[in-house]
Amino acid sequence: MTPKVIACQVMVNELRSLMPEDWAFESLEIGLHNRPRRLHTALQAAIDAADGLYDPIYLGYGLCAQATVGLSARHSRLVLLRADDCITVFLGSRQARSDLLASDPGSYFLTRGYIGDGTGSVFDDYPRLEKRFGRERAAAVMQDLLGHYRKLVYITMPGVEPPEDDRRYARTHAANFGLDYVEMEGSLALLKQMVEHDWSGDVVMVSPGQPVTLDMMMASHPATCQNHPVRTGATEPSPGD
Repeated sequence: MTPKVIACQVMVNELRSLMPEDWAFESLEIGLHNRPRRLHTALQAAIDAADGLYDPIYLGYGLCAQATVGLSARHSRLVLLRADDCITVFLGSRQARSDLLASDPGSYFLTRGYIGDGTGSVFDDYPRLEKRFGRERAAAVMQDLLGHYRKLVYITMPGVEPPEDDRRYARTHAANFGLDYVEMEGSLALLKQMVEHDWSGDVVMVSPGQPVTLDMMMASHPATCQNHPVRTGATEPSPGD
């Protein structure tokens, strides 16, 4: 049976570079992360539509504020990533994220996918805030959101030259909000492991009829990762709350 990938837009480029051309593919908008219950509902609907027609169903998602907890398929296997969020995926493993957090906390991360269509990062909230509250108050809200961050880290992918517009976006926002700008090379190791059927370690396979559980996603977790700030207005609890 043909596999299908259901992924967040943030990792479309990376997954498409790794997956065979005959696999089915569907992406969901980044903004769904701001409402975990809506993300959960959208993912379950996409799974239901593919269930029994494709196997396995790969989910280009991690825990994502527990939006993936409770997902299930009746007839197809689900394969997803043991990761708190997409940044862990782009660094290649939970251990890599944990090590980076321990050695250099206080970094806000961007990737090509996060910059994407201008809706994926916290910086994209600023124009709306400025229009609604004025420049001074909007700047104060952003400072609150970014208060403990010292760096803006743009993660590049091996062998891929970042678009200059992305670099400009990242540098501009780093300068505007007093953050040091840094580039670092990420890793495709975790995504490659998933699509190459190595379902161990940071990749989990869920059998038909079984739900994704929090214990399953947190198994052998090296550390709790530092999350990005909650986007303004994004206060909805996750499905597990």
